[in-house]
Amino acid sequence: MSWLKRNKNTLLVMLILLVLSIPVIIPLLHSGFFESDDGEWMIIRLSAFHESLRDGQFPVRFLGRLNQGYGYPVANFLYPGFMYFSEVFHALGLGFVNSIKAVLVVSMIGSALFAFLWLSTIFEKTTAAVGALFYLYLPYHLFDLYKRGSVGEIFALLFIPLILWMIERKNIFLISGGIFLLMISHNTLAAFFIPLLFIYAFLRRKISAKNIIFSFIIGILMSSFFTIPAIFELPYTRFSTTQISNITDYFAPIPLVGSISFIVLFSSAILFMFSKYKLLKGNKFSDLLILFVVISVFSIFFSSEASMILWNFIPSSVVQFPFRLLSYLIIALSFLSSYIVSFFTNSKKWIVICILVFVLLLNSSEYLAPSKFFDKGENFYSTNEATTTVQNEYMPIWVKNMPFEHFKNKVELLNGAGQLNNIIYNSNKITFSSAGHDQLKVRINTIYYPGWQAYIDSRAININYKNDNGVMDIIIPPGNHNVKLFFGETSLRLFSDVLSILSFLILLFLTKKIYP
Repeated sequence: MSWLKRNKNTLLVMLILLVLSIPVIIPLLHSGFFESDDGEWMIIRLSAFHESLRDGQFPVRFLGRLNQGYGYPVANFLYPGFMYFSEVFHALGLGFVNSIKAVLVVSMIGSALFAFLWLSTIFEKTTAAVGALFYLYLPYHLFDLYKRGSVGEIFALLFIPLILWMIERKNIFLISGGIFLLMISHNTLAAFFIPLLFIYAFLRRKISAKNIIFSFIIGILMSSFFTIPAIFELPYTRFSTTQISNITDYFAPIPLVGSISFIVLFSSAILFMFSKYKLLKGNKFSDLLILFVVISVFSIFFSSEASMILWNFIPSSVVQFPFRLLSYLIIALSFLSSYIVSFFTNSKKWIVICILVFVLLLNSSEYLAPSKFFDKGENFYSTNEATTTVQNEYMPIWVKNMPFEHFKNKVELLNGAGQLNNIIYNSNKITFSSAGHDQLKVRINTIYYPGWQAYIDSRAININYKNDNGVMDIIIPPGNHNVKLFFGETSLRLFSDVLSILSFLILLFLTKKIYP
């Protein structure tokens, strides 16, 4: 029997899910972009990321065009995954706006399909399809898409059901790959979900404890090129001293939680209490039910004002917005809705499905499209020099005066009589020639960050950045000289890059031994 015949029912349900995804993605087919909290910033950051990548910087860390052309290392700290993925669409000829929208389309549709494939390993296909619709249409998922424009979070939510599916399929290689992709997709969601995924893997007992630990550790280590510098270089920035948001302004209102959440949660609890741990495919999953009920209650409580007093004792700098905890509901209610449907058969089953899906769509309707569209043109984003962060929290601590306008000259003479000629620069390389009878003090109007190196006639020299602007000053001796500055990897970053590569090679080697 051919693969197509064996899987025709699965493919048919996936095709139906694609059709049912159309209302979610139709607004993304609108020309231009839409009004959101972060969406336009992500386009601007992508365009600057592309410039640095094009200029030969890899991995990309320092975005030279941003911060009024003075540059700063935002890509060293904030989830680069969607930007690397967007480069695929840009290489295919899409502009930056449409590349971002393509990432959103793939993420939304892909997350529903992965959710179905995961749930279909536990429930029958129709039941699993209901859970997939919940994953796609839950209010917070749509709110994240069209109100927040949080491209990184939407991209991260693509990989969570993929990892769960791979746990069920006992595929160590793709579990590690999924963990790696989640780690680089969104810092906060990775911190939220990796412990949950780890617990899930242990509860399912599909893979030995040794292989679970191995697959998770290798996945995390593969992301070292990003995570290690992001952690150890964070003290170089203003992050710890900057209040990014006021927690009390970002609790989730009841409509964002949705009445469907309470209906599913209550129904799951009732059915569980009056059942005898129902078996599906020979597996007891009462432990999974308890896990997802607990996660749902935790998510709803800590994202609501009811938990306000507790946020005085919770480190909030990572979470930033309490409503972000509703991302747990997306995965939890996906499972719980399938659990409810699995209790019914024949006409009762379809009645339950219709009720659940109707209430779900009713709750989601106000989040199903953005409030406003506009078309500012590619040039608005590809030339924009904003920092793309809320409070410039990743600005180096030695920058005392933030730049508010573009510099007049990239390289300027501060002291001494001489000339600076042949000035050429891009995101991570600056070259020029100097001539003078005196010693020259020259300022390069680029924010200093570890990794910048300076050479005069191929001889390394010191960079002084102890000025209020935090830019680079160098001393050039008398005579004619060629000067070069470039941004490269530090020892820590080189170690991180090598660790990522070695971890991937280890994964290839050991999975080949496990699955010869």
